[in-house]
Amino acid sequence: MTRAVIYLPDPTSRAAAATQVAGRAMLVRTLMTAERAGVSRIGVPACLRAAAVEARIAANPRLSAAVAWLDRLAAEGARRWSGGPLLLLPANVLLDPLSVRRLLAARDPGDGIALEESKGSFSPILLASPALSAAIWDRLVEGAPLGDELELRVRQGRMTLVVGAGFFVPVLDEATRSQAEATLFRSLGISADSRVDRMINRRCSRWLTRLLILLPVTPNQVTLLSLALGLGAAWMLWSATQASALVGLALYMLAVVVDHSDGEVARLTFQESAFGEWLDFTTDTVTHAGLVLGMGVTASHVGGSVMVLAGAGAALGVILSALFARFLPEEAAREERLAAVLKGLGTRDLFYTVLVAFLLGLWFAPPVLPVLVGLLAVGSQGFWLTCLGRSYFGGGLRPPDLGDARAEASHLCGHPRHFRWRGSRQSPRSKGTPR
Repeated sequence: MTRAVIYLPDPTSRAAAATQVAGRAMLVRTLMTAERAGVSRIGVPACLRAAAVEARIAANPRLSAAVAWLDRLAAEGARRWSGGPLLLLPANVLLDPLSVRRLLAARDPGDGIALEESKGSFSPILLASPALSAAIWDRLVEGAPLGDELELRVRQGRMTLVVGAGFFVPVLDEATRSQAEATLFRSLGISADSRVDRMINRRCSRWLTRLLILLPVTPNQVTLLSLALGLGAAWMLWSATQASALVGLALYMLAVVVDHSDGEVARLTFQESAFGEWLDFTTDTVTHAGLVLGMGVTASHVGGSVMVLAGAGAALGVILSALFARFLPEEAAREERLAAVLKGLGTRDLFYTVLVAFLLGLWFAPPVLPVLVGLLAVGSQGFWLTCLGRSYFGGGLRPPDLGDARAEASHLCGHPRHFRWRGSRQSPRSKGTPR
């Protein structure tokens, strides 16, 4: 069993532990970091007990099961804690869970392990040897400042240093609080973001997210707002006029921004869940299917009722492609060039291009609309048919591992798997915090 104890580096760090960073106190963020890194039990000194902190802990079943107040440990429990290795985490440091995992995975020759980035910060992060744990146990329970002493032990050079895998930001004052918050928001981007996502959508969503994390809203509620905007966009494309099509494009752009925000809110407030991931996936798929169906209805005014069938076929292709895309990444890794082509078919940038082309066609060349919808009806089948063929000839597709990141992007021909970040410890998102 891996045990961690939260400690105070200096007398000012008690106040810093209560500092709000992106809507959550630093102490709560430290606790969640430890839990997501795989720590089984997390000890907290009584001096950090506060009603707001206890409420946050009680609201999270995983955290509630992991946290132990040190002053409430029975004598036998205290002996077990003090007699073994302890992960020592400062209460006021923003830390990437992956760094903690690296630290815990390192081989300890016996003198302890320290995170290299924390050396010289006077807020060291280290896996203390049983001897060190016993020597400082009483002061850990009291919440006495230990930063200088622990830093000295790290500088003595007997501990193994491990390089971390992410950010390390001690929060000491308003300047470092702002730095920590900026670091968190920069970390919200994901590898599957398209160019438009990085240049426009993600920048806009972060402004919205900054507001949402201060409000009593859940990520699922934000997802439902994205669905409402997406359905509104589809309705505007249903028998669209030039004006309504423009409104539909604007609503879709807003829906995309909100779609980014729901995952950001979930990640920043530790409210990820399996249901939230599926709700997001369903919202994206329904929105895009509704949009292409609406295009087909509009094109039917030029190309006849067959265009409604073409739109329905395109919508079906979108749904099937989205489902197949959830299984693509594992298989596509075997053939990187094909994977790049398939994912390129499904980027949000391409969907924006389709919408703009539809809008321009409606404005300047209505006879082109049936051609565009026909291409959509055929092209949307290509993705899932290719996946099906590769599954049949390549041994089958495997179920996705719902880990580490959350579905932020919605695509015309699929949803590349990058789910709501739920930390690196759990594998199925069904173990995530209920939303």
